[in-house]
Amino acid sequence: MANAAALIFLVAALLCHMRTGDAQRSCGKSDIIFTVRKTGNVVGGQPEYVVAIRTSCSCPMKDVRVWCGGLEDSAVPLDASKVEVDDGMCVLKQPVAKGSPVIFTYSCEVPVNFRVFNAAPDC
Repeated sequence: MANAAALIFLVAALLCHMRTGDAQRSCGKSDIIFTVRKTGNVVGGQPEYVVAIRTSCSCPMKDVRVWCGGLEDSAVPLDASKVEVDDGMCVLKQPVAKGSPVIFTYSCEVPVNFRVFNAAPDC
């Protein structure tokens, strides 16, 4: 009888774990993904790039701050409704949601090496 009770408990625990699955997985800065590519345009003698910042998390990511040294020298004005640069740190003005990347262009001699400093799930 004790073995049957233990088996039922284990099955129930397994089913509970399977049911919650990814919902228990915490999202974080490792879920932020950058795609940078040349647009083919040249602005102020510098190549123009487009960056898309995405998340693989099912929850929107807020308070996204990204190291983006060199971006403050962009020959293309940055879209102030999307990003603000403060001493080598980009602060996104809107959450990054799965399927709705934050996209903007910039112009620099070399592509910026974006790295996430902070991101928090909003769910």
